[in-house]
Amino acid sequence: MGYDTLAARLKVQLRVIRALMIRDLMSRYGRRNLGFLWLAGEPLILILGIVALRSMFMGGEKHGISAVTFILTGYSMLTLWRHTAPKGAGGIKAGGGLLFHQNVQVLDMMIAGALTEILGCAMAFIIAYVMLLILGLVPPAEDHFLMVSAWLLFGLLGFGVSLILAAVCEMVEIVEKFVQPLMYLTLPLSGVFTMMAWLPTNIREPFLWIPLPHAVEMFRAGFMGSHHTFFYDPFYLFAWGVGLVILGLLLLRRAERYMQV
Repeated sequence: MGYDTLAARLKVQLRVIRALMIRDLMSRYGRRNLGFLWLAGEPLILILGIVALRSMFMGGEKHGISAVTFILTGYSMLTLWRHTAPKGAGGIKAGGGLLFHQNVQVLDMMIAGALTEILGCAMAFIIAYVMLLILGLVPPAEDHFLMVSAWLLFGLLGFGVSLILAAVCEMVEIVEKFVQPLMYLTLPLSGVFTMMAWLPTNIREPFLWIPLPHAVEMFRAGFMGSHHTFFYDPFYLFAWGVGLVILGLLLLRRAERYMQV
């Protein structure tokens, strides 16, 4: 395959993914009223609601960190995880009719869905952050590049899990019923409700075998890193993300024989 042919095919698939994202937005939010703005509106309401409620109970500061800052950074990442990771469950059946189109592949649908959620949750965080910054409730973020890197790596991790869930749910239909409960079980393991520096060493070290806290710690380090201690390894997080994506792609190949289009 020549370079020109490869470039042409890549261009076609990028147009397909873009079209799938637009179709997803139109089917979920329509063209009237706020329309696609609800892509950010739904997670924004959740983030601001939790920030308001939890701040009332946590008080002003915790270990020298503003309660609003702690909750905003934690729950924004948690929202990203809950929107990307379970996205694949039932996703193939929902978009199965699209596979009749020659240029549409299962992977295109999965990528489009993941990008839609990653961008939507990012918009929600930015809006919430700017609002709270104007009100003087959070300080300016310190390292935007580190925050974006953590966001993308966490999105990659969630995308890998969504690929695996899409394949497994296609092969074993009943698994789809357990996805949401399983997502809730991951919440205590996410690192959202604490910081690694607050944990005793004998608890922190095994906790950091889990990739989720690395993303949350990395994001918080970008937001307020110069004044606090954080524990994270971006290469470890990247390795997990790539590994899960590869496993998901292999499982999708195996799941093709179970697909009913």
